[in-house]
Amino acid sequence: MTRIYYPHNLMILSQLLTNGITYFFNLFLFGLIIISCHEEKRNANINIQLDDFADWNIREYSLSSRKIRHEIDSLRLLPLKMYADEHTRKYYASSAPFLWITRSGIDEKADTLLTYLQKASLAGLRESNFYISELQTNLRRIRQLDFDTENNINSVFGRTEFLLTKAYLRYVCGQRFGYVQPNYIFNRLEQTDTTKKAPFRRLYDTETESADQEFIHKALSILKDGNFTDFFRDIQPDNPLYYQLTNLCLQTQNPETRRKAIVNIERSRWRTPRAAHDKYVWVNLAAAKLYAVDEKKPEYLDMKICIGSPKSKTPMLQSRIERVDMNPYWNIPYSIVKKEIAPRHAGNEAYFSRNRYRIFSKETGEELPPAAVTADMLTSGRYRVRQDNGEGNSLGRLIFRFPNNFSIYLHDTNNKQAFKRTNRAISHGCIRIEKPLELAVFLLDTPEEKTVNRLREAIGLPPLNSSIPREKKEGEPLKVGIQRFDPSIPVVIDYYTLYPKPDGGWEESPDPYGYDEILLKKLEAF
Repeated sequence: MTRIYYPHNLMILSQLLTNGITYFFNLFLFGLIIISCHEEKRNANINIQLDDFADWNIREYSLSSRKIRHEIDSLRLLPLKMYADEHTRKYYASSAPFLWITRSGIDEKADTLLTYLQKASLAGLRESNFYISELQTNLRRIRQLDFDTENNINSVFGRTEFLLTKAYLRYVCGQRFGYVQPNYIFNRLEQTDTTKKAPFRRLYDTETESADQEFIHKALSILKDGNFTDFFRDIQPDNPLYYQLTNLCLQTQNPETRRKAIVNIERSRWRTPRAAHDKYVWVNLAAAKLYAVDEKKPEYLDMKICIGSPKSKTPMLQSRIERVDMNPYWNIPYSIVKKEIAPRHAGNEAYFSRNRYRIFSKETGEELPPAAVTADMLTSGRYRVRQDNGEGNSLGRLIFRFPNNFSIYLHDTNNKQAFKRTNRAISHGCIRIEKPLELAVFLLDTPEEKTVNRLREAIGLPPLNSSIPREKKEGEPLKVGIQRFDPSIPVVIDYYTLYPKPDGGWEESPDPYGYDEILLKKLEAF
């Protein structure tokens, strides 16, 4: 076990001890009595307990394992503010061995921990979240034997032991996995309707690593007999963006930029799967932009997008784009039928004709005239509403499909003017893209001219190497088909309000869903 030497203040000691004999005797005892009841013994025949020395020591400096644990037990009752706190509570619930108290006082690892905690505070985390000031005061008291009635030796040792473990687990879990859990935060943010028992909307559907019991066991074992410094190095974030944002946070003089840096640093700590693919699509909801990247060349394609409105937020997720469909029909989601079409337009033939909507029975596939369908029929779930494909279709001419739990896609749109808007959080949840043809061609593994011309023909453009538009003959069906991507292309739908631009500098985005404020409050409160 690591020992630490304390440069005791001789003036304080002279005031405490009445004669030289008592001084040397108590100094000798002080080095022996700080021992946990559960500490591994050097000699199996010797069973030393702190309370065995109670009658031999100066009362104010008599350490008692029982009293130390009583102080710890009182601290265990404090509210849990970060998920890591639960592991601290569980550890001390079983009278487990002390992790920081040694024969010589407090393990020197406490000083190393405080150094790391102070670095974390420079990157925007509050010192109070790690009890830095109180721990520094307690360590000074212990090393200078500065105890009094209010801060007696057992309460100071108990608080220091407990708070060091609490701060340690907060730090190692936070740096390794993030200080807040996105799955918990975002998936308990909104309910599907106003009823008390309504389920919550799932707004975060990305597989994200979390601190499990195995990690906690390793972290606590390291304190006892492992390489403490190597462990601290290994748990640091592996995302290069984390270090870029941290440097920006330290350097900027702009309060708003620093605030954005703090919350985006937290996002960069979350560990999510990284697809082993040189080509991928990254969607930044906050910036309402899409980047298609090919790291082999390297080159990228960027474009504006329209995302879900604040009432119909586009969820964060990861998937793989499998194909692009040409001239798709739009099967209108039931939520839109229930909330918008049924209560406002049921039975209105002109509305259905104008929007080229058709109503079909799900059971028989039979098409029903709009005038014969009531609002109750539309909300029953037994009928589907479909928009004809082609010109005017809300999905446009091209739609990029990828597996997900929300029936959302990247797609073209018949409303090109929307991309001129500053606020583009206007859709029902799907992502409208500004340059669908360019994206389709970019994602092709080998963009052969025949394949590209097939895509161009589907959206009414002339073939390559020709400026003559192809005129669609009357009655000729639309070009409908599927172009698969082999291999499929990773797509990440993310949310960053501060991100480095590909050509240098930083892109600061608005916070259309208010996620920054939510994260900032969580980071300040734990």
